This record gives sequence, C-alpha cells and structure tokens, in this order.
Amino acid sequence: MKYLRIALLLALLPLAHLQAQQPLDKPVEVIGSTVVEVNANVGDMVEVVFSVRNNSLDEFYIAQIQTDCHCVSAVYPPQIKHLTTDSVTVVLNTNNVPPGTFVKKAYLETPDNKVIELVLQGNLTVVKPVVKAGQRPVIYKPVHRRLHNTQNALPQVQWLKTAHDFGYVKSPEPAKTEFQLLNIGPGNIEIKSVEPGCSCTISDYTKGLIAANQTASVTATFTTKGAFGYFKKFIKVELTDGRVYQLSITGNVDPM
Repeated sequence: MKYLRIALLLALLPLAHLQAQQPLDKPVEVIGSTVVEVNANVGDMVEVVFSVRNNSLDEFYIAQIQTDCHCVSAVYPPQIKHLTTDSVTVVLNTNNVPPGTFVKKAYLETPDNKVIELVLQGNLTVVKPVVKAGQRPVIYKPVHRRLHNTQNALPQVQWLKTAHDFGYVKSPEPAKTEFQLLNIGPGNIEIKSVEPGCSCTISDYTKGLIAANQTASVTATFTTKGAFGYFKKFIKVELTDGRVYQLSITGNVDPM
C-alpha cells in the first residue's frame, strides 16, 4: 500500500507541474469597477483610486500609464509584488476640461499585452459667483475630491461617445446619429427622459430596464430643412437614479 501511494504521487507530480505552468486568465486585474462616476465643479481637483491586484507569481512592473488627455495624469507604484493588491490613482485637473459631460481614460498595460482602461466620466458644473448688493461677491472655492473605484453604489454606465460631428450635410436630408450607453452593472438602469435643446432636434431612446452588460441607445435627428451653416445642438439624458448626461451634435448644413 505504501509503494502504491508513492507511485501515485510520482504520477501526479508532472500534472501538477503542468497546471502550475498554465497562463492565468487575468495575471493583473482591477478589483472593483473600471469606470467611476465623477460629478464635480470646474476648478476641483479629482483623484480616483483604482485597486489593482497582481495574481501572478512574478513582480508586475509599471513603466508608464498613458492617458487620452493632458488634463489627466496617473500616480502609480513602480511595481506590484506577486499576489498582492496596490493602488493606481488617476488625477483629473478640471481646470482644463470644459463644463458638461466628459469621458477621460488612462491605460494600464498588463503583462499579457492587454490594456485595461481606467475610465473617469461624469459631469462638470460651473458655480457662478453669488452677488449681493453692498457685499463682495462670494467666489466658489475649489475642493479636493478623492474617490475609490470600490465605493460606487450605483450601477456603472459607459457612453461609447458623447459627441458627434456630421461634417457637411445636405438640406433637406435629416442628420441622424445614435449614441450608445453600456450598463456595466451590477444592477439595472433605466432612462427616465431625453430632452433635445430645441424643436429642430428629435430624439428617441431605449425604453424600460437595461440589465447589466446590455446596451441602450439614444437617437438624435437634426432637421436640416430651413437651416444653413454651422449648428451645435445638445440633448439632455436623465436616468431614473438622478444622473444626468449631456450629448452634443454638430455639423454644417449645405442648402440645395
């Protein structure tokens, strides 16, 4: 019986070694959401902390993290030890971002040559000075906001685009485009209303609950009949949980 056990262990050793050499599905992963909602005022400094785990048995060295805008930078450790979790902080300088809806990204390259997008999206508001007769105007004082990607209670959503340029369009052909909204989850979301900025823009949208990992759409159609030259129109989208987004369409109408 003793020799049988030894023979069985010797037979299993190559299999165990082979399993240990199998590549991991996610050698590096973000714990929590990769998309964080940021609602702030212009002038605020916003930091979003993403928890990153190294699942492999090797050190994960981070040489650099690219961003899609000079208004975004990243602070990160030079390495994350094996089987440990560390933080990557994405910093947004709102002074260089126009008010309204925005989407900003940082790109974390993993050892398996994949890229994880760390996304900051939301809305920036301009706080106007409070003016009272006989008193100095009260100017808004920017604040430092620090958010964590593991503390979001609401389901995460991601717009595939928030602006569309038609270029040159011929009148009276309508200019039509579709904006897509992805529900990353974990819960359901629902579009409450879609309000065009003027009667020349017609909008439609997906009705009912949108489950996690499903996509909804908002269609915007600009009526070019009677229009001439450059146009820029906005569409306000509100979810039932109170979040508000602003979409925009631009173009030039060339009359027949």
